[in-house]
Amino acid sequence: MATSNESLDDVNTAEKIAATYLRLNGFLLLPHFTVFDGNEHNHIDLIALRAAHSAERVGELKLPVDELFFSLVSKHLDVDAFTVSFAIIAEVRTNKDRDIPSPAHIQYAMNFLGSVPSMPVSFAKDQTGLKPDPSGLRIGNAYAMQWILQRIKWMDSQKMHLTKTGSWAWSEDFLSDILVLRDLKLK
Repeated sequence: MATSNESLDDVNTAEKIAATYLRLNGFLLLPHFTVFDGNEHNHIDLIALRAAHSAERVGELKLPVDELFFSLVSKHLDVDAFTVSFAIIAEVRTNKDRDIPSPAHIQYAMNFLGSVPSMPVSFAKDQTGLKPDPSGLRIGNAYAMQWILQRIKWMDSQKMHLTKTGSWAWSEDFLSDILVLRDLKLK
């Protein structure tokens, strides 16, 4: 989920939630993508790429994705989001002030991504669930976290025995953290 010289420890919790949401929906992730664009230099919080016809499977069991998300992406891009490769260019906020990548940053990322359809997504701490926006898509941080927890609950119901041990603890530490925290059952 992170570049070789950066770990998810270097990003804030909202960015970890957004990255995990996208990861569990089948995306390869590039956090903190640096934009070298004159006065516009900065970074894009997340670039996510999903390959055409991809699916995450455990044996013959296909793991679920957020169907509403893919429906909205399909409508916005006017494609079948399950059958074409596409990219998400996302900004993530820990507050209610939504932000999307600037047009210059979007163009810069699209040059990097080649000809795959791309759409901006904004994550923020507000009451937004998942809804279209004229520029792309809005996702609430709480919505993303709830979906992650529902996906883990579904995996538990399939008797997939998710634990902190194994590869998650080494390669996807935020997923491991979520597993430990949800088992605390705080009141």
